[in-house]
Amino acid sequence: MRKTADSTGDSAAETLRAIPSVERILSAESFAPLVDSFGRRRVKDAVVEHLSVVRANRDAYREVDALSAVRGSLSFATASTLRRVINGTGVIIHTNLGRSPIDSALLQRASSVVTGYSNLEFDLEQGERGKRDEHLASLCYTLFGSEAAVLTNNNAAGTLLLLAAVASGRDVLVSRGELVEIGGAFRVPDVIEQGGAKLREVGTTNRTRASDYAEAITKKTAAMLRVHRSNFDIVGFTETPSIEELVNVARTKKVPLLFDEGSGRVVDLAPYGFAPHDTVRELLAKGVDVVTCSTDKLIGATQGGLILGSEAFVSRVRKHPLMRALRAGKESYAVIAETLRAFAVGRHETDVPIYRMLATPIDALRERARTLIAGTRCTIVDSQCALGGGTTPTETIASIAIEVPGNASALYDRFLANDPPIAGRVQNDRFTLEVRTLLEDDLAPLSLSLRERVAQSAG
Repeated sequence: MRKTADSTGDSAAETLRAIPSVERILSAESFAPLVDSFGRRRVKDAVVEHLSVVRANRDAYREVDALSAVRGSLSFATASTLRRVINGTGVIIHTNLGRSPIDSALLQRASSVVTGYSNLEFDLEQGERGKRDEHLASLCYTLFGSEAAVLTNNNAAGTLLLLAAVASGRDVLVSRGELVEIGGAFRVPDVIEQGGAKLREVGTTNRTRASDYAEAITKKTAAMLRVHRSNFDIVGFTETPSIEELVNVARTKKVPLLFDEGSGRVVDLAPYGFAPHDTVRELLAKGVDVVTCSTDKLIGATQGGLILGSEAFVSRVRKHPLMRALRAGKESYAVIAETLRAFAVGRHETDVPIYRMLATPIDALRERARTLIAGTRCTIVDSQCALGGGTTPTETIASIAIEVPGNASALYDRFLANDPPIAGRVQNDRFTLEVRTLLEDDLAPLSLSLRERVAQSAG
């Protein structure tokens, strides 16, 4: 027994002595690519960590195992979990998937501002410090007819900043039917409170009249606020005052009318099959003093919040201390400016992906689906596509989807595990992939995945 124990100990000691030094490992030709990619110091730390595990387990050192372990450790430590996802959900402006995609050509045009220095806060005519909030003024006047424009980092920030600048410490009138909660548990009453204003509810959940606003206005009233009902609608025994009626009350009572429009409706969506609603330009033309809206919904740009309207009120926003905390950066200005320009020159159906999707006819979608499913057991089905983003909560448009045969739940998980991940939808125990929400760059990897995944399902 003694001899066996000694032999075992000698063997373990020999195994540990056979482990090469850290410097020798780092000098190996096989580790050169890792050193080039991650830097010598980070690779060294990962090697030391791996060797400590090898010694603790009294394992033999194997270079192939070391390479795999170190590469995996470094990749995990230096990677973001944010990834590109193929959207086959049937929701065009999908908040969970980053809302509106950005056209690569448009992004390339914006990159000239982003990748170098810019006049973000520099007046080129005066040769001295300038103001970033003036860069979109001309574009917004062209598109919306607004006297002034300010860009914040999202629409909630824009609404909060506007209320802080216009109504701090005073009453803001809001219909009870518009006290909404949007995604992520953000509630309009909370935004009003954080803006320093005092919420004064008027009307009822289902019926509010212009007279309710008029009767609630006192010397403490700072503004009337209209809020877009995001993600839901009220039907049945309802009543909501028109914008014209609210403008009349605001003018008569001499208080501003503010509108958290939210969606950023630049153009009429009726040609795409949706019910007509006032655009931002029409709201301002009818007499709304200030409109706030998102830039990554119906504008189709990156995240941001526009404050548009009267110079008298927007100038107060510019001067408020919160402006610095909530302002947008040069990347947002560049992308949003290029996107707004696409509308200004009538190229939004070409340059803005969500409008390319909306404008694509059913026959073209069907032909795209045929190409994608060639050689598979998938079938083409009629579907309905949602615009999303809380823009048209009760409306959809006709579309085309691909139905993948097999267990719907398993297929859902399997396609999400793809590289890149593919998000589909499960309805009535069927797994489908919506064709309207696909981008051009999605087609090749999706076609490949359909063949691979369906083959696995058949096996």
